[in-house]
This record gives sequence, structure tokens and C-alpha cells, in this order.
Amino acid sequence: MKRDHLSECGGCGSRRPFFLCNLRLRGIYRRLCPSCVLKNHPGSFCPVCFEVYSDFPPPSHQRLLCFKCPSISHLACAGTPANAHPGARYQCPPCSSPNFSFFSNARPNSNPAIDRDSALALVAACRIASASMNKAAAVARVEAERRVKEASLARKRAREALERLAYVASKDKDSKGVAASLAADHRTKSIRDSSAAASSQKRLKGNNLGSNGVFSVRPVSMQLQHSQINNGSED
Repeated sequence: MKRDHLSECGGCGSRRPFFLCNLRLRGIYRRLCPSCVLKNHPGSFCPVCFEVYSDFPPPSHQRLLCFKCPSISHLACAGTPANAHPGARYQCPPCSSPNFSFFSNARPNSNPAIDRDSALALVAACRIASASMNKAAAVARVEAERRVKEASLARKRAREALERLAYVASKDKDSKGVAASLAADHRTKSIRDSSAAASSQKRLKGNNLGSNGVFSVRPVSMQLQHSQINNGSED
């Protein structure tokens, strides 16, 4: 923020006012002069005696409502007896005078002191700004606590997701190891079966090979007869 903005009212735009208040107005943090603070909070104080309503305004039989704005005045501060009753069409001082100002921003060069009404307006504006900032701090604290809880929950979910991912990766690694072991066993068995088949074919080929190097194929009946003759001769 520029230095000129720090010494300028964010409401009326006056340069180098006597005093600036920090407050939160309609969700926005602003720097306003006391007049703008009071004009933006008409129902928070009595515009005559500048008493700030901390929690609640005066009861209905002790107050007057301005029919032009939300301002609430004490019945005792209303002034003339003509409008000093709850059913009167009452106008607060800011609405009754178009040139009304709660606080003069011009600081006299010769005498920096302010009058009593300006001092009361200044105190009322500061109290309203302080209450606004206290509420803003409470809201910010609640919001910060909510975000901390959300961050903690998100961190917990992320940790659970990482643990789940590690578990799935471990199971996948184990399943791949088992599959590789089964594939190796299958290959070993296939090699053994192929070797056994080759050895069997080789022995069969050697038994059926004749003396002249030609395969001798004899019927089974002849082989049986030859076997019987050999057995008889031995008897």
C-alpha cells in the first residue's frame, strides 16, 4: 500500500485527516475517518450524545428511530417536546441537516485541540472500529481453526492413501515374484520333459537299428515267435 493511501480516508477520500480508524466494513478491511465510521454505522450509537450501544440498543420506550435512516437516538436526547415521543416522525441530526459533519477533518494550525462534540464523536468512532476489529479477529480465529482441522484431515487421508499404495505395491511385487517362480518351474519342467522325450527316442532308435545300419521293422507276432523259440531252446 502506498504512503498516500495510508493517510487518506477510504470513504470520503479526504487527505491527511486528523485521525483514521482501521475496521472491517462489509467484509473488507478499510481505513476511514471518524465521520465515515459513524456514517456507516448509524444504528450503533446515539447521534446526539454519541453513546455506543455495545450489545443492544435502548428499549423501545426509551428510543427514537429516524424515519430516513437506521439511526437510533435516546428519547432523552431527542430535543424538542414535539418529537420527543416514540411515535413521532423523528429525524436524526445527520438527516435533518445536509451539511452535518460528525467530525471536522481540518486541523487548525494555531490550536490543535478539538471541541467536546468532536471528541465524543472520535471516541465513539474508535469504539465502533475496535468492536469491528474484535469481531473480525474472532471470525478469523474460527476460520483459521476450521482450516487447521481441514488440513489435519487432509494430511491424515494422504497418509492413509500412501500406506494403502505401499500395501498394494507390496502385494503386487509379491504376486509378480510368485508368477516368476511358477514360470521358472514351468520352464524347468518343460526342459526336463523335452530331455526325457529326446532320450527315449534315442534309445528306441538304437534298439531298432540293424547291423547294416538300416532300421529293422518286424511285426509284433514275429517278435513273439522268436522270443518263444529262444525260450524253448533254452529249455
